[in-house]
Amino acid sequence: MFSTYKEAMDSFLTKSAAGIRFDLLRMTDLMERLGHPERKVKTIHVAGTNGKGSTVTFLRSILEEAGFFVGTFMSPVLGEPRQQVSINGNAMTEEEFTAVMAEISPHVQATEKAMREIVSEFELVTAAALYYFAFKKPVDMAVIETGMGGRNDATNVITPLAAVITNVTMEHKDFLGDTIEEIASEKAGIIKAGVPVMTAASGTAFDVIKKEAELNRAKLYPVDTVALTSEMKDGHQRLTYETPYRQLRDVRLGMAGDHQAVNAALALMVTDYLKQYYAVITADEQVISGLEKAKLPGRLEQVLAEPVIVVDTAHNPDAVEKAVVAVANLYVEKKIEVLFAAMKDKEVEQMLTTLSALAKSIHVTTFSSPRALSLDEYEAFAEGKQLKQVTDPLKWINDWQANRNADQVLLIVGSHYFVSEMRSAIVKRLPG
Repeated sequence: MFSTYKEAMDSFLTKSAAGIRFDLLRMTDLMERLGHPERKVKTIHVAGTNGKGSTVTFLRSILEEAGFFVGTFMSPVLGEPRQQVSINGNAMTEEEFTAVMAEISPHVQATEKAMREIVSEFELVTAAALYYFAFKKPVDMAVIETGMGGRNDATNVITPLAAVITNVTMEHKDFLGDTIEEIASEKAGIIKAGVPVMTAASGTAFDVIKKEAELNRAKLYPVDTVALTSEMKDGHQRLTYETPYRQLRDVRLGMAGDHQAVNAALALMVTDYLKQYYAVITADEQVISGLEKAKLPGRLEQVLAEPVIVVDTAHNPDAVEKAVVAVANLYVEKKIEVLFAAMKDKEVEQMLTTLSALAKSIHVTTFSSPRALSLDEYEAFAEGKQLKQVTDPLKWINDWQANRNADQVLLIVGSHYFVSEMRSAIVKRLPG
């Protein structure tokens, strides 16, 4: 059906007309037509507001170091749709994406005809990932990240060996609900009968998750039952993790911030569960190596050393707060400059207030998305803050590089799409 990557991508992009589909009707039908790939892959399911991608990355890196062939499905990523699907950190190639799309497209069309509605982009890439992991490059295990929520997310066709709910804060209120309890309920929808759940959720969100776990007779493992400490030492995040099954002390993490220590702990809890109940053997030295090698583009990532430019995809108040703390700890006695852009539907004022504690003035800009907040719209948040508008962010970054002082650090933060654009442009200019 498709002979080139462009043809496959052109077909994929037509699914944007479907918008966001928030039920499992099309996915359930499509899985049956594809021969139920979701039943042929051992999976771990990861939901939550923040930290999903980092938790997936820590877990994948640990298992890879232990010699396993590990698939990951992540959303979103900094790059093309095919890059959401990886094995041992290597993204699906253009040729592989084209082949998978060609094989599943007749079944997608059959589902669309039967359901009388279009399969969405996210449903299609989720189906492609499961098909790839099951039939094209069978993996030992796949770690699957939800797109939004959990109960009605396209990924929720799987029945995993274990589930993770990282945390719950306010997000996607149009789809998930107006309260923490409602949002937590949607995320807790990934809990399946008898399947254990690891979580760093707290407060009323934890209560909701606990109730759902009890209803499903699923064992709940809160992260606060682990002896966990974290500190920044010599420019690196260090973790100490102690349970009856494993004791790790002063382990270096590949990603910075106390919040990454929590994400690493969740990955370790899953690792320990798999070892105890499924004989997925991971030696301490493999775990330590995996934690150190785990890196994820756009998570407090230093993309340039001279001058220092850091990018982070913190795009909600909780994530921005964690990023601010981490940057302050990582770049002590440095003057931080901030370049920020966000989507219209985010808690922009809260994020700007938090960023104002890190930088005296915040440079705000926009990017190429109909959902992006325009420069004019930032004026509504200017009271009590020093906001400076930037019309051309790439030119502004070039000027900053040419004129900055030696003690300055630039933090580019906000929407995944904005950070992806900026990161890509900066990386392309690097030598070699």
